[in-house]
Amino acid sequence: MMPGAPVKNTVENFVTAYVADMADTAFDLDRAVTESSGLGATEMMAVLTDTRLGRMGIPLMADFMAPDGSVYFDAIFGAFHGQAAIRNWLVPAMAEIEFVDFVPTAESVIFDDGMGGSSLDEWNMVANIGDMSIPLARGVSVRRYRDGWITWACDVYDTGAMRLPPPPDMGVEAAPLPPWPNVDWVTDQSAAAAQPNDVGSGPILCADSSTVSEQIHPTDFVYFDSLFGEFRGRSAVESLLADVGPKFGQFVAEPLGARLFDGTVSVQEWKLMAIVPDGRRELGLRGTSVRRFADGLVTYAADYFDTAPFADDAVKAIAQAAGSTLSSADIAEHRAVI
Repeated sequence: MMPGAPVKNTVENFVTAYVADMADTAFDLDRAVTESSGLGATEMMAVLTDTRLGRMGIPLMADFMAPDGSVYFDAIFGAFHGQAAIRNWLVPAMAEIEFVDFVPTAESVIFDDGMGGSSLDEWNMVANIGDMSIPLARGVSVRRYRDGWITWACDVYDTGAMRLPPPPDMGVEAAPLPPWPNVDWVTDQSAAAAQPNDVGSGPILCADSSTVSEQIHPTDFVYFDSLFGEFRGRSAVESLLADVGPKFGQFVAEPLGARLFDGTVSVQEWKLMAIVPDGRRELGLRGTSVRRFADGLVTYAADYFDTAPFADDAVKAIAQAAGSTLSSADIAEHRAVI
């Protein structure tokens, strides 16, 4: 069932039945769901955001993942394959961070991808500690829905700051996070062949500056990326690109799925590859780009990725081999408040 279809009764019935069945049941990491939910993309999203579920929404997310062939990627922990692996990571991991909220920054979008639907969510991750509400990262989630299952779930956000110890005056301790997940993603060659030459094809820092200027709104424009923060207005982004663009080096964003577009919003998942002197492509940083449009111009652009790999000596060496001269001083000079 795609956007616009009546879903209220279906969602109501599903949530009522699920809560009745699971309310007094302990979370079971050995639980295996082999029968499809029978829900469409719109219904599954509505179910997962129903407030009656409370913490039951976490194991339900695992229930919705296809038993085989599904993938859930998280910027901290990496990629998990299949319902069982996803459940055994997702349920305990979310139980440990009950103090964290994911606050939406825009309305959810469901795309008709011709195969069952895909969804987009943008959010702020916020830690609630005592009376303090601490922003952690801005992030994005992309889901793919097929035959009553979720087959792809990908949460991209910046973990760089999270990997630093908290200030001593906060009086809290944080367990060290695992190393950043260097996943060997496979480029979607069919999507690569169909990529348009516009600012929706990948991160703006990889785009031609003249192309960016032509396609973004001159005044009503907001740009965000995980490295530099948020900028408003075309002139601010042009100034950023004029300085750091030539220092960025030879990089290309290879698509990890089709670019989805509903007429007003687009999303593209990609991996950032460095082109080294012998022509090989190396690196593979994971990212997701969101664009919003009005009157044919881009009014909002967000490039989500993890900055943690930039502290890795091997990644630094690859970037330098690709001609990058971007320094921490350059970043500090232009970095906006996130």
